[in-house]
Amino acid sequence: MTPELQAAAALAIVAMAVVGLTLRAVAKRKSPGCGSECACPTTKLKR
Repeated sequence: MTPELQAAAALAIVAMAVVGLTLRAVAKRKSPGCGSECACPTTKLKR
C-alpha cells in the first residue's frame, strides 16, 4: 500500500469517526418529549 493511499484511508476513517461522534452528541442534546409546552414529566420519558 502506498503511503499516499494509506494516509487517505486513515483520514477517511478519522473523518467518519468524527462525523459519527458529532451526530451522536447532537442526538443526545435534544430533550425528549414535546418541550416546555405541556406538563409531561420528562424524567419518565428518559430511559
